[in-house]
Amino acid sequence: MDYLENYQAELSGFHLALRVTLEVSDNQHGIRTDGRGVRAVRIFTRQTMTGLSLNKLLPSEFSEKGGNGSLYDLPSVASLVRNLIEGYLSLCFFGLESIDDDEAELRFFILQLHRNKEWYEIRKLLNPDDPELKDFKNGIRQEKLRIRNHPGFQKLSEDHRRYVMNGREIYTTKSEFEKKLPECNGLRRDYRLLSNLIHPLPLSIERINNEQGRGDFNMADLRYMYMMTVIAKRYLAASTVGVCKLFLDTLGKTFENEIHTIEPMMFEDVM
Repeated sequence: MDYLENYQAELSGFHLALRVTLEVSDNQHGIRTDGRGVRAVRIFTRQTMTGLSLNKLLPSEFSEKGGNGSLYDLPSVASLVRNLIEGYLSLCFFGLESIDDDEAELRFFILQLHRNKEWYEIRKLLNPDDPELKDFKNGIRQEKLRIRNHPGFQKLSEDHRRYVMNGREIYTTKSEFEKKLPECNGLRRDYRLLSNLIHPLPLSIERINNEQGRGDFNMADLRYMYMMTVIAKRYLAASTVGVCKLFLDTLGKTFENEIHTIEPMMFEDVM
């Protein structure tokens, strides 16, 4: 495979997906929607920002002499690409997936609980003597009880109920996303690869030698950039298509041609 040629093609595709994403994002104001729709739009805005940041990091020059635009910072790129994956899963779970009202409310309560637990831990670390911590902790206890007694919770599988009570904000597993969503084909594989490139150990440092892993142009790092650009393009396109289909009468109509253009990107595989 000619990774240089293929990377340049994927980079052009990513730029197209990002351009459509920006157009949709700039025109999403004024849409009337419910709570799940509001959360979907907010997550989509986050996806847009991640795409813009990633665009600044993806190398655009291919010369051993280096120069502007030729930094091959694999861990940083991998981190942003993984954020796009996580953002899309959140978008599906909290905004796009068709579920009944009970489960929709339950997911909102779970999200609130997760947020408040994190804030509680942060505030406790900042000031263990904060007098409001006791009320905060009591509130979290009540939120857990509300979730446990919620009719939507009773409808969940035993595994999902256990995930919720163990603190997961998204109880759908990556394996389940793979089975339900064609655009998530290879999700676990891709997520694990990205994670190993992000973490300090072991893969991310074991691959560093006199040529690769130092930020300079080389074919080994270019191959990884190619793979990550395919993944990024897929989940950015999926986010934009998903939001347009959620608001079919507004964004869907306005951007029908653009969505038709980028929708095939959702199903392209890196391997």
